[in-house]
Formats: sequence, structure tokens, C-alpha cells
Amino acid sequence: MTSTSLRIIHTVSSLQGGGMEQFVLRLAESQIKAGHTASIVSLNDGPLLEIAAQKNLSVTLINHGPMLARIAHCAMHFAWQAPDIVHCHNPTSLRYATIGKLVSGGRLLFTDHAQTKGIVRKGSPFEWKRVNAYVAVSGETATHAGDIGYQGPTEVVHNGVEFAAAHTSREAVRAALNLGDRAVVVNVASFYPVKAQDVLVKAAAAMKNSGLPVTTLFLGDGAERARVEQLANDLGLGPQDVRFMGFRNDVPDILAAADIFVLPSRAEGLPMSILEAMSHRLPVVCTPVGGNPELVLDGEHGKLTPVDDIDALAQAIAQLVSDPVLRQRQGEAGYKRVTQDFSFERTSSLYEAIYRRILKD
Repeated sequence: MTSTSLRIIHTVSSLQGGGMEQFVLRLAESQIKAGHTASIVSLNDGPLLEIAAQKNLSVTLINHGPMLARIAHCAMHFAWQAPDIVHCHNPTSLRYATIGKLVSGGRLLFTDHAQTKGIVRKGSPFEWKRVNAYVAVSGETATHAGDIGYQGPTEVVHNGVEFAAAHTSREAVRAALNLGDRAVVVNVASFYPVKAQDVLVKAAAAMKNSGLPVTTLFLGDGAERARVEQLANDLGLGPQDVRFMGFRNDVPDILAAADIFVLPSRAEGLPMSILEAMSHRLPVVCTPVGGNPELVLDGEHGKLTPVDDIDALAQAIAQLVSDPVLRQRQGEAGYKRVTQDFSFERTSSLYEAIYRRILKD
């Protein structure tokens, strides 16, 4: 530990397998490697609890008793840990981050990852007055600060990607999944209505009906999964057409075995999944929502298609399926973009600079 090392506690609402939660784990891990003390406070558990343990990250789950018991548990934890920085991710955990600041005397940084899963919480005026800096993950997200009750200055720090190499060869993964020589589309997202997996399933049906040999892999879990699986079944799609693979720890391997990444979301912040796909040289087909257009330039790194437009989505995928040269060119352009402008090291250093600035205020 150096004299300038910081004690940082990140607060999140859960440890489900979403991009925001995975980003927080990576940020904490990066901060520890830089010589800081970083840990996580979560209101709920989830599959990332096991991943955190594998990374030797300290995670505290807030007591699930009555509200007073949760507040007491939170207050005691922050008082004991005495962080310099309380880093809150989304308003769902802002109440507890505010308590953490009040009892520890630390500074409070809030990051708005955009609440896109249908559970929208506004911060209270009392909570926002305790925030020392407000960061949004995209320029588009920053424009909605007032929607969640925040009225002060904002700044933007784009999420970064930590390149995760595949552990298994493309050929071995494709053989294990019995993909043959079919074009492979991959979607990595939790199953919420906002992620629009239903639109991708309908596009897969349109491609099948046109005779295009494409297999679409869905990686993720969530409340909408059963409904989307039933839709695929109703449309006559079999395992050669679509596969629902659930939450996976081998996402880099599957990205390396795929040809195209598709995310037809109805709303977004700045999707980690797109950054990861680009880091694996995949062209991206996505919608122009949230920070997506700040990542994917239409025609350069992939294709932007209108929200809920099944035909446009199917056509964009079909064009890439039929043109391997275009796939490679856009994939390489995306790889160059993320390595130059969206490295995790850059994101981590920008956050550290904000921490040190607000500690001086």
C-alpha cells in the first residue's frame, strides 16, 4: 500500500450477470491491482457472487431483514471500513451509498449506467445533495440525469473493455456445439423486455424462411427467457436455428466461435456486451439507442437498425452472413476502435482522477 492508495467501496443493487455488474467487478479488480483497497456492497446476490469469490473480491450482502435492520447493517459496515470513496452504480443502491457516505465521511461518486430493465428508481433530493460527482456512461445517458432527479453538473466516462482472450479454439468450440459451417449470430444479454430478444427470434424465423443457414445463440438468463423460448418454439425454430444457453462463464470462447454480434435493444446505457464483441473482432448489428451510436458507427463497425424493426434486423444480419469480406472489415475496424478508445485501463484511470479531484474539494 502506498501513501496515496485509496479505500473504495462500490455499491450495486445485485450481482446478477448484467453488464453493469460485471463492469463493477472488473473495476474493483483493476483498482486492487493498482494498489488500492476496493470492495463491493450489494443489496442482492446472484451468479456473479461466485465470480467475485474466484477473483478474491470482498463482497458484503446487505441484510435482508426489515428496513431498519438493513440500514443498521449498512451503516455499521461503512463505519467499520471507513472508505475514502463510496462509488454508487445506479440509483437502486443510492440510499445505501448515501448512508455509507454519512457514516464514513468519504466522498460519493455516482455512475449512471442507465436503468433499462424496467425497474426505475429516482434518487431523493436528500441523496442527490450528498453526491460529489455525477458520471454517465454515455453522452446520451447524461441527457437523462434530470429524469432520475439529479440537477447538478454531469460528466461522461465511457465504459472500457478488458480484453478476455478465448481459452478454446474457434474450431473446437464450433465442433463442441455442432455448428458445422453455419453462420453464427450471438446475443449476450439478460432476458428483459428492453433487450428485445423476441425481435431477434422473429428475425431468425425470417432468415430461416428465406433459406439462410444461420444459428443464433442466446447467452443470458432472466424473467423473459421462458416467453422468448416459447416464441421460438411457436415459430418452428429448432436447435439449428436458435439456442438458449443461459448464463455462461465462457463468453469469450463463444464470441470467438461466432461471426456476428446482435443486440436489438429498446433502450441502453453503454453496453459492455458490444465492447466485448468488438474486442473479439465481431461486426455488430444493434439499435441506435443509448450510447450504442457512440460505439458503433453505422457501416463502419456494423449496422444500426431501427428499434423493433424485424425486417431491417434480418436484412442487416443477412448482408453480413452473405459477405465474409464485409464481416472481416467491420470486425477489424471495431477491434481497432475499442483498443484505441475504450480500453479498461483508460476508464479506470479516468475514475481514479475523479476520485482524487473530489477528495480535494
